[in-house]
Amino acid sequence: MAKISDRLSGIFDKQRRAAREIMDAIEGERAKRLALLEERQSIEGAPIDPAESETRIGALLDEAERDAKRYFRPACLVTPSGAGLSTDPGIAEAFKHSPLGAMCLLGFREEFSEALTEIAQSQIQSKDRAFAAEERRDALARVDAAIRDAERNEEIMIRGAEEAGFSVNRRADAPMEFMLAEEL
Repeated sequence: MAKISDRLSGIFDKQRRAAREIMDAIEGERAKRLALLEERQSIEGAPIDPAESETRIGALLDEAERDAKRYFRPACLVTPSGAGLSTDPGIAEAFKHSPLGAMCLLGFREEFSEALTEIAQSQIQSKDRAFAAEERRDALARVDAAIRDAERNEEIMIRGAEEAGFSVNRRADAPMEFMLAEEL
């Protein structure tokens, strides 16, 4: 009788080892997916490249100048005093509504551009990497494909475990397209 219990014990040990190996493999794919999600988040949050930053700064200054121009009337600087026309160039109003734009109109645009570019450069240099728009798009597509592969592999392993008689819980956020697919 001891021999049967020894044999059963050996069988159960093998079954436990197999279950552990299956779960380790599934957890490996899940860990890989989580690492890829973190990489995706890092790429999404990475700064734009210096050229894009300069373009953005230029657009910011252009917009500020446009705002200030709505209030600034330079022709009033040369309007004769007794002509019945306004001689107020609206500088105070321009400063009130768009101080940055007013400073740009008064000839300080280049200084602001240089200062903002320097600030942007220091922000970019403090990060691991900056991405151009196309680079970011390509990197996200690569990571997204790897995430889908990890999710597909996880479902393949779960199905294999189920076919072998093991019960495996799926993640609550597992993609339905893989869970419902007849073939992976």
